[in-house]
Amino acid sequence: MIYKFIDNNGSEISVNSLESLQALVDSETINENTKVKAGLRGKWTTATKIEGLNFIKEEEIQSSSETEEDIKSFITQSENSAPQEEIKKESKTKAQDDDEYEYVEEIVEEEVEVDEDDNKDKGDNSDYYTEKFNKQNEEEDGMGLNLPESVKICFKKYFDFKGRASRSEYWYFILFIFLGYGAGFLLMLITPVLAWLLGIFFVGIIIPAIAVTARRLHDINKSGWIQAIPIPPGIIETVFSMNRNTTGEMIFLIVGLGCYIYLIVLYCTAGDSKQNRFGKNPLKTK
Repeated sequence: MIYKFIDNNGSEISVNSLESLQALVDSETINENTKVKAGLRGKWTTATKIEGLNFIKEEEIQSSSETEEDIKSFITQSENSAPQEEIKKESKTKAQDDDEYEYVEEIVEEEVEVDEDDNKDKGDNSDYYTEKFNKQNEEEDGMGLNLPESVKICFKKYFDFKGRASRSEYWYFILFIFLGYGAGFLLMLITPVLAWLLGIFFVGIIIPAIAVTARRLHDINKSGWIQAIPIPPGIIETVFSMNRNTTGEMIFLIVGLGCYIYLIVLYCTAGDSKQNRFGKNPLKTK
């Protein structure tokens, strides 16, 4: 398409295409107010109204140039400041690490000093705590003895009056005796003919019962003959009962009960943790 425009001298000039017209716009031969018409029969109008022509304003050129300069300056500054910031961060991190290291060293030194003081204060009691700890562990191990094991040991030591017996060994055997008497009385109620079984049971357990009682007293470093202290008050009580002396009978009945209570306390007392005159601690051999 042919385009015509009027130059600054008022002359009418024709161009063969829009590209040629755009070249004149780029060379600033044609400006925004230049009269231009499209085709031979077109109407005259300003160049800005011709479709396809692009005019670049000076303000846009300046703003674009300023934007490019700002971008270049920002990139330059960031490149220069990045190493400095990294150096500052590294120096701060190093300083913080040094402070933490010094702080940890101070804490360790304080803990060491406290431990040394504690060791000085508790050095004299170390044997006491060790002995107490070992005694507790040994007692816990000894309490693991069950009823069948206790009965087996007591019958195995049928005539052993010299050793030592732990509380579990003694009281489990006493429980076995009560269970045996209970079963015997039930059999007597069912069939009196079986009463002889209770007599056999009594004869069978009398000696191991005396033996385990003696060993239980030995475990607390007491003589086995102490289990016989209720016998004299019982004999005297029987004599007063035969003579119908109620006062004397009551007095020695109370004395006998006191003897039994004393023996029960002894039977419940924990044994010596170390070896005594009657032998080694039975809990260590369990």
